[in-house]
Amino acid sequence: MSELLVSRENGIVTVTFNRPSKKNALTGPMWAELDRVTSEVFANPEDRVLVLKGAGDDFSAGADLSGGLGTGGSGGDGPSHVILEEMRAVGEIVNRLHRMAKPTLAVVDGVCVGVAFGLALACDLVVASDRARFGAVFAKRGLALDGGLSWSLPRAVGMRRAKQMAFFGEMVSGPDALEAGMINACVPANELHVLGDEWAGRLATSATMALGLIKRQMDASMAIPMEKAVEDEARSQHVAFTTHDLSEGIRAFMERREPRFIGR
Repeated sequence: MSELLVSRENGIVTVTFNRPSKKNALTGPMWAELDRVTSEVFANPEDRVLVLKGAGDDFSAGADLSGGLGTGGSGGDGPSHVILEEMRAVGEIVNRLHRMAKPTLAVVDGVCVGVAFGLALACDLVVASDRARFGAVFAKRGLALDGGLSWSLPRAVGMRRAKQMAFFGEMVSGPDALEAGMINACVPANELHVLGDEWAGRLATSATMALGLIKRQMDASMAIPMEKAVEDEARSQHVAFTTHDLSEGIRAFMERREPRFIGR
């Protein structure tokens, strides 16, 4: 069976890391398939939301270091240029999740550490179980941060807490992650996938282009002045006014009914 499962239903693309006996640790072939799938979702207007999850009781234990670091299996003693290229490939996937003009959702149960933690935080929304455990464990392996965590973790929890987590490899529980603002929701494990399916369904039936514009606006907001933000809002609203979903949203409001968006 494939180590990375991909399913499509009603505009929802679900990617499942499928090595439960290894806590869904990510192998080279899994990275290659994730690269392919995320590229496809990025470009396909019929795909309206991307969901990442893990098979069994864990999200992912991060990169499978038993065969080498990253995608190529070169190991800690391998040529430095190989590691550099592998990490750039991983970074491109993380960047693609961040740039994707449609919503992304991580559904996290059990272990979510290392580069998998970076993949989760690269998603727009994260829901987790009360038994989830998040950790930037790189320093415990003699590694620097990757998976975009040097950027996303300080923005999620603040610089000092991020350094504490990274320096000590601290594990953070699902409830503590919610309290810290790292995730959006924390529920009992037996309710996690019900909530994940509900949120994915709500996202997939929303105005996809509007969500993409909102995502870009909010992601850019910490790096630009107010003057630039309001100009970007004007331009984004101009684009939104060209969509079918804008007309449908206004019509539904006037008719006092729920809108039926098509994502365009």
